[in-house]
Amino acid sequence: MVWKTRFGILLVCAGLAAAVPASAAEQAPDEGFESYSLGEVYVKGAKPTVVKDTTVTTVITAEDIKATNSNTVSEALSHATGVRVTSGTKDVPSVTLRGFFDQNRVLVLIDGVPYYETKYGGLDLNQISTDSVAKIEITKGAASVLYGANALGGVINIVTKQATGKPTFIVNGEYGEVDYYKASVNHGMKKGIFNYWLSYTHQQANGWRMSDDFNPRIGTIVNRPGPTTQAILENGGTRNQSDYSSDSVWAKFGVEPSAGSEYSVNFHYINKEHGNPPSVDSVRVMSTFSNFFRYSRYDDWGLDLSGQQKLGSNWTLKGKLFYHNHVDDLDSYRDQTYSERYARSTYKDYIIGGSLVAEWQPAAWNTTRFFFNYRGDSHKQRDDTGLPYDDYFAFTGSTGIENETTFMKNFTVVLGGSYDWFKITEANGEPTGSATTDFNPMIGATYLFPDKTKLFASVARKSRFPTLDQLYSSRSGNENLEAEHAMNATVGVSRSFSKYLWGELAFFYSQITDKIDRPSPDDLNENIGNIELYGIEVSAEVYPVENLVLRLGYNFNQATDQSDDRVTSHVQDVPAHKLDLGVQYTVPYAKTRLNLNGILFSHLYSQVPTPSAPDLEEIKSSGFFVMDLRLTQPFLKNFEAYLAVNNIFDRDYEPEAGFPARGRNIFGGVTARF
Repeated sequence: MVWKTRFGILLVCAGLAAAVPASAAEQAPDEGFESYSLGEVYVKGAKPTVVKDTTVTTVITAEDIKATNSNTVSEALSHATGVRVTSGTKDVPSVTLRGFFDQNRVLVLIDGVPYYETKYGGLDLNQISTDSVAKIEITKGAASVLYGANALGGVINIVTKQATGKPTFIVNGEYGEVDYYKASVNHGMKKGIFNYWLSYTHQQANGWRMSDDFNPRIGTIVNRPGPTTQAILENGGTRNQSDYSSDSVWAKFGVEPSAGSEYSVNFHYINKEHGNPPSVDSVRVMSTFSNFFRYSRYDDWGLDLSGQQKLGSNWTLKGKLFYHNHVDDLDSYRDQTYSERYARSTYKDYIIGGSLVAEWQPAAWNTTRFFFNYRGDSHKQRDDTGLPYDDYFAFTGSTGIENETTFMKNFTVVLGGSYDWFKITEANGEPTGSATTDFNPMIGATYLFPDKTKLFASVARKSRFPTLDQLYSSRSGNENLEAEHAMNATVGVSRSFSKYLWGELAFFYSQITDKIDRPSPDDLNENIGNIELYGIEVSAEVYPVENLVLRLGYNFNQATDQSDDRVTSHVQDVPAHKLDLGVQYTVPYAKTRLNLNGILFSHLYSQVPTPSAPDLEEIKSSGFFVMDLRLTQPFLKNFEAYLAVNNIFDRDYEPEAGFPARGRNIFGGVTARF
């Protein structure tokens, strides 16, 4: 309701205004948490690992997450340099690194444990609330061999929160347009050798508002069987089928019995239901599936056991055991009225596995790591209630070694190699082929000059095994597919220029071979793609005066299709340029904090001719620029109020063809820390 939204925003504004006098003598409270120490694949120790410094690694902190108004992990990722986030069919965000490496070609982890759906290779990162996230690390290009298989273009590791000491309570409430509401509570403490962290978040909305500049247009409804019809599929205002409701629980219990030893149990449960805004251009209505659909259930839960134990003076072991479960029900409807449900497809997935890293440090200048990763993937699906489930099971494993050696004090070289394998053991009762194996080496180096200028470089070969959908889809599955491969190289430099400027410049190159594609919509998948990708990535922070921070991130991509049967060298859906801008200013006396964040994308090719349709027109979509605002005011001793506006200029744009983005969105809230 409009009056509720306006009243809620007025309350926040009043809180901002009233808080200024009271906050003049107050300091911002401590956050009360830290990053989960066992959330990395690396052994926790006094000496930082060097391999992360051999390529471009972007860290999104909890403070960055607040500054960009990011309530979910996908929203936070959209502001990172070289990262593109779009939403299309099924309203599930797709995260892409450097324009090409989409989410099923990137290894996504939560606290070092793989997080994905076993058929297509990706899960909805919008369902992970940032209330439980301490930081997000994005490694692009030549990631460490310790991550194992399927990190073709990089790694995204979402690290959750951990208690630091005294009892901490963080309570937050938000309210916004279209009956948007969020409430969360976090609590944790550390006492002696024990610690725990608990988090609960509820979010819901009746939808989200489109830009006032959106102009409805005629769309096509393809019925099979039946005639093709036309209709206006979106009238504007509140986006059709954009409502959602979710609850999430995160719990962590740990013990540190002695120096160098640490153990913890992690549990999470996410329950969500949401609509799926249809394309404004074209939808399909098939016999058992329709693009007029909703998720009546989209649930995840997982249990992880993590531990680290020091063995003598030179050896340390770190291990993880995990079980993650995903279930979803997708309801299909006859038409845009969503009044007649005629099918409910169901997925039941789980992954079970573990990892072990043994770190040996015989000398201060040398560290060797041995590792082993192994997991099983189960996927069951049925097209409608009452039908039998199709059943699949696969194993993925990796083992190898990585060595860091420091020469001449400031020069470190990292060498590593992994042996990766993948095998389907069950495919709906049918026999399967032999295992697919690959060897993937990497080398990296860093050199630190006396003035703190850092040079870094790395080269690595990476593999991505085919998904179950690519192998066994009824329309395009091919059981003889091999792994995709990428040769990734990075060369860069970073430096702080006095206390006023920090900058990083990196050049990257990737050669992707054996890319899985289809010669035509009626053909099976084949390893026929060959893509060349190169570009630059720039990050900078400027501190011109006290309390003012300027941030810049720039990514240039040049993608070229070099496949033998190509019609054009242009690659679809790869933007040439992305620019991220950020300004943060804190008013000295009042402690009022202003954050402005902008994202600019250049044009991209949303349609290119293919071998099966060589006369298809090349369509170049327009670029766009959006800006967000956040105004935060601490008051009393433990409170802060904030007002946020996303897409300030109410731009109408389509990050993915046929799917308009959100218009101007206003919300506000209050956070209390005790």
